[in-house]
Amino acid sequence: MSGNFGHSPQPVFMVDSGRGHPKQHRYYHQQMPRSPVPCWTFPPARAEMKKRGCGRMNGTIVWGLTLILLLVFAALGLGAYQILRLQTEMQRLTQEIPAQMQSLTPQKQVGLNPAELNKNTQNSAAHLIGKIWSRRSAGTLKWEANLGDAFTEGIKYINGGLQVNMTGLYFVYSRVEFLSPKCNPRDSYTHIMSRQRNGRNRTIMEDHQEGFCTAGSKQPWMTGSHLGSLQHLKQSDWLFVNVSHPLLISKNYHSNYFGLFKIN
Repeated sequence: MSGNFGHSPQPVFMVDSGRGHPKQHRYYHQQMPRSPVPCWTFPPARAEMKKRGCGRMNGTIVWGLTLILLLVFAALGLGAYQILRLQTEMQRLTQEIPAQMQSLTPQKQVGLNPAELNKNTQNSAAHLIGKIWSRRSAGTLKWEANLGDAFTEGIKYINGGLQVNMTGLYFVYSRVEFLSPKCNPRDSYTHIMSRQRNGRNRTIMEDHQEGFCTAGSKQPWMTGSHLGSLQHLKQSDWLFVNVSHPLLISKNYHSNYFGLFKIN
């Protein structure tokens, strides 16, 4: 049987008629419907399908890696931006703080000429310690101004008094310690600090105590008095310390002192 190779061969079925005519055949031509070639009949088609599946899988992996890289780069960029912003803020604060500190200093010097500025740089302080006082029932105490811890800077000391060199606010203080070998319940003492201005005296601090020992006691008694306060003093003001019983003051020099220092 020969066929035309230009067309697809059609299946031919030979059927016996069943009536004793072996040479007579009936030919039945059945046109088979065309369908896609099964993948199990042609190995090249199966390989092509696998290749397409692998291509889709590789594309998904590439997109996933690309997305991860984009997220990593975005996080790095955000971190770099935050660091740059903090550095910029630190530089701004570093420039502003010194400028503010410099702006405050001239405000305190408004209205002062250079001579007054140099004058304000001078120290104004004094600390005097006790010494043996003269035997008087009352009077101004004398102090040691040069020995030990005593000193005067910008303050003049003359005959028991301290004279300030400029007007301003001062902290003024004094302490005295009284000591007696016997007790008298009626004993009392007075500790006074006075200021002299334009020839006039004025008491600026005072301490008065009595009944500080027990009657009939044969033990010596000791008590102290302390004065201290802020005072607005003018140039050339004098300060003095007076006590009612200078003979009862103890000989402990560092327990008796008198001084001042300028606040502003």
